Amino acid sequence: MKHSVVLANAVGIDRKGRYIIHSPSRWTTSVSQNPFSWYPWELAYLSSLLKKETEHSVTLVDGCLEQLDVQKYVDRVLPLKPDYLVMESSTRTIYDDKMFACKLKERTGTKLILCGQHPTVFPQETLEWADYVCQGEYEMTVIELLQGKEQSEIPGLFPNAGRPLFPDINILPWPEDDDVRRIDYGTPGVPGTNYLEVQMYASRGCPCQCNFCVCANIYYKRPNWRPRDIDDVMTEISYLKQKYPEMQGIFFDEESHNQDPRHFDRFLDAIIAHGHNDLNYVAMGSYSSLTPDLLIKMKEAGYYQMRIGIETASEKVAEAIGLKGKFNLDRLNQILEVARDVGIEMYGTFIFGAKGSTEEEDAKTIRLMQSIVKNKLLTELQVSIATPQPGTPFFKWADENGYLVTKNWEDFDGGCGAVVSYPDYPKEKIDLMFQKAVDIGRIYRGLQEARRNGWISVFRRAHNRVGTLGIMKAGMRFVKNKFAGI
Repeated sequence: MKHSVVLANAVGIDRKGRYIIHSPSRWTTSVSQNPFSWYPWELAYLSSLLKKETEHSVTLVDGCLEQLDVQKYVDRVLPLKPDYLVMESSTRTIYDDKMFACKLKERTGTKLILCGQHPTVFPQETLEWADYVCQGEYEMTVIELLQGKEQSEIPGLFPNAGRPLFPDINILPWPEDDDVRRIDYGTPGVPGTNYLEVQMYASRGCPCQCNFCVCANIYYKRPNWRPRDIDDVMTEISYLKQKYPEMQGIFFDEESHNQDPRHFDRFLDAIIAHGHNDLNYVAMGSYSSLTPDLLIKMKEAGYYQMRIGIETASEKVAEAIGLKGKFNLDRLNQILEVARDVGIEMYGTFIFGAKGSTEEEDAKTIRLMQSIVKNKLLTELQVSIATPQPGTPFFKWADENGYLVTKNWEDFDGGCGAVVSYPDYPKEKIDLMFQKAVDIGRIYRGLQEARRNGWISVFRRAHNRVGTLGIMKAGMRFVKNKFAGI
């Protein structure tokens, strides 16, 4: 029987009016202004698969991209009259996602299929209002369910045993590019990007298993890295260039784009050989897998930026969160210096309040950030509060030790305040350290803006963002931090 199937990303505006930045396989955050959207890649792959493998009428709707609150989302989907709603939900968005899904079910009688982080971790609780829960990597689980396979024989469909990871991701068609246009996620694009870029995926998975990581511990459950066939990636780039002549670049939004240096070297050769180095590339990756020779070839291939997880300057914290052999500050500085000299922008991410953190250990990360900024080794800094997402070892450890200050899931945001408090490092001090790090990034961006466009532009942009009072508060924090030596 042919059904109407709607695939739905998270609600885009929550009950407090905050814009949701839903990141598939990573933690979800929110902002009060200047929102952007991550392309919902797993839903998009599922959409292509359903259209290829079934006769159902399939429509992908992204509440984040369209900035839909609960009621507007219901109004948007109602005309599609879905028999099934397949929704990917995170912990941060579960309350609003539930409200949307239940209102839609009340109006249409649609069957609710929940996937993603929160349903995977709390399947029994989710089944109190949903009809089905698909856990982990969910594409094939949803396919088999909608194909009518006996439910007891579908791996990954709760309460059945989990589904093994795709052994070969090359069986997947290219992700959805009709119901949602990938180019639309570049206007406005991800912060820190310089061009009109399409988000794309040349691999899936990560060989690390950091204790705070959603993708490694909830979606994948084991270390893995699965690259796509290089020739197929080149063909997809050709297709995107033809479909979107206005496209200026590509953002490889993967967990570890450059995981295998030999594979990455061949990948760069292919970009050059196919003439795709006329585009501008950004990628998420690891500094530990970079070499000076690779950075030089990246520049030739059109890469202008690499985004790396630095996370901490503390060896104690690095060991506690599971970075293992990925923590090496000497190598970090070497790679940053080569990248600067070659002309590759480096974008670094940092976390505060993680397992193993104390005020002293996190202050080491503040000093590292200051040193990196002083030497102009990073173009952009991204700062987050380490947030113990349910389903991760970090959450289990924090919960068992009584370090969680709340289980209000809206607070599990990563950018709006700590949800942990340690005996020797309380929540208030974690929040303060986070704010100091945020201010370093803001001041650095202000200085860069001043060099490009002058100080009047800096103050105008700051005033539009935080107002006069916000500028005064930031200035006082800066002076206080300078006197404190941090």
